[in-house]
Amino acid sequence: MDILNTLLDVENIEDVTLDTSQDKQDIYKSFIDNTNEFTKSHPSLNNGHTLTKDLTALQNKETQVNESIENVIPELQAYLKNFNSQLSDFTTELRFIRHKSAELKNLLDNNSRKLSKISPLVNDLIIPPKIIKSIIHDKITSSWQDNILFIKDKEEIYAKYEKERSNSESNHDSNSSVTILPKDFDNLCELLEILKNIILERSKKFIISRIKLLRSGRPIPSQRVQQQMLHVKQIYSFIIENNYSLALEIRQAYAYTMKWYYKEYFGRYIRSLTILQFKNIDTQYSLGNVLINSSNANGGGSYASTLFSNYLGSNFATTVTNDMINEYFQILKRLTILTQEDNTVMVSQIAEHNNNVNFIEIGFKNLNLGILDNFTVEFNFMKNFFQISDNVAEIHGLLEQIFKPTFEKALVYTENVLINQYVYDIFGVLIIIRVANQLIIESRKRSIAAIEDYMEDQLMLLWPKFQQLIDWQVESLNTVDVSQLILKKETIYSSPNDLTISFAYFLKSLLILTTSAVPENANSSRESLATIEGDESVTNIDTIEQGADETSEPLYNSIIRIRNVFEIIITKFSKTLDSPEKFLSVNYMHLYNMLEQQNLLLSEANEIGQMENDNPILKDTAFHYKTLVEAFNKT
Repeated sequence: MDILNTLLDVENIEDVTLDTSQDKQDIYKSFIDNTNEFTKSHPSLNNGHTLTKDLTALQNKETQVNESIENVIPELQAYLKNFNSQLSDFTTELRFIRHKSAELKNLLDNNSRKLSKISPLVNDLIIPPKIIKSIIHDKITSSWQDNILFIKDKEEIYAKYEKERSNSESNHDSNSSVTILPKDFDNLCELLEILKNIILERSKKFIISRIKLLRSGRPIPSQRVQQQMLHVKQIYSFIIENNYSLALEIRQAYAYTMKWYYKEYFGRYIRSLTILQFKNIDTQYSLGNVLINSSNANGGGSYASTLFSNYLGSNFATTVTNDMINEYFQILKRLTILTQEDNTVMVSQIAEHNNNVNFIEIGFKNLNLGILDNFTVEFNFMKNFFQISDNVAEIHGLLEQIFKPTFEKALVYTENVLINQYVYDIFGVLIIIRVANQLIIESRKRSIAAIEDYMEDQLMLLWPKFQQLIDWQVESLNTVDVSQLILKKETIYSSPNDLTISFAYFLKSLLILTTSAVPENANSSRESLATIEGDESVTNIDTIEQGADETSEPLYNSIIRIRNVFEIIITKFSKTLDSPEKFLSVNYMHLYNMLEQQNLLLSEANEIGQMENDNPILKDTAFHYKTLVEAFNKT
């Protein structure tokens, strides 16, 4: 330190204070000069050169330090000062944000608690614009009915809130927890009412437009219109719930329209059925005419010819032979109308251009089957669409009103075309009766009582006609003078006579028709009025068997009556012969054998399940002739 003091030319270097950079420079310069002089004056110091280099290096470092102090440090000081200022600002802002965050959190929690109470209210009361637009502008389809369900739900919800508001106003209890409704709740209620009225108006216009289509006169099948209405059947339920009187008016308008519709279309169909050509069954197709023909064939002479012309009382284009009568008396081919699986209704176009010769039951079955099917279709539609209450009797009453003119036209058709005074087709009338029986059973299966009443009215016309024809057959037998008839002697005791053969066919056919049992698995295809008019839609149902007591019908007594008349006639024949018992035995045996064959066929049908009903009258009649055969064989 002393050497340093000497070099620096100062008394004590620790007392030196560097006030300025200039002072430092002077001191450094003085230090260097003194150092140089010292090294020169002391050559013994071998490391003087090294010290000088070190000193020079220190000077350079000092220069660099000074430059850093003068250039870098100020900028760094300014940057640090600015950074400290910004950091202070950021710290202040962070404290503010933290405070605001706490406030927002509290506010959010408070709003969440309020929203948890308000959100259900909003969801309950809101009516989206999309729903409003759909109600007003969208086409009425099955999907459009979702709007009705939406409005119904809103109506219930609004009613609940309205009830709560009314209760709170009446109780004046400020402490009770009552839902606070929005100020525009009344406006929302008004909007809901407007939407309901729009739905009512649009629904009414839609139904009326469908009804007008039926009255347009164009060939539009009613089933097509009904299907369109059934796809949106909720619209009528909505009308019932909100405007009951309007619902009744719409339903009555539909009933009036369908009354006209069926009256017009069935009237047209009946006119087409009247064009059908029916086989001419006249007074020649009688059991009495068999005797007359047999008498003529054996030389009955002028008496038989006179009897023939007097009895028939008309001019026939062709004379009916016994073979033709016997063919008519065998009705098995005609029974297909009762047992056929395909009961397709003949459309009007076919009826108008049908040149085939038909029997009278064809027209009856096609007409009444069409009525039954359309009645069923109408019943199902009205029950599904126009059902106002659970009382089905209302629907039956409307259907009776709708079909009354159609029933009347059909009864007139039966009376004028099928059972007029020129119709002598006794089997045709009886088959028609069986068709009516089957349709009655079918109507019971479908639970449509009005059709059953209508078919009973048909039977009220048919049974008297059948009785008249039985009387006519009996009279035709009684008016023939059997004493004038000549029998073939070579076959008189070996084969039945012509009358017995014809009567066997006649009796067998009557006995077959004492029951209208049909094959158990027979499926009948029913067609609606659209099909009658030419449409291809078909409704399938199953036929069922008739289980009525055959002995309760007029047919049972008629069979006994005509059987007795035949036995009287055949007994008169026998009294003119040498061996009446043998003659009667041969003829009764023929009857018995034919009836037993029929019994056997019925038994086989029962065994294989084709039929469920047997024929007790047939069995009783066969037993009756068996008893007669045994009695005459013993004598």
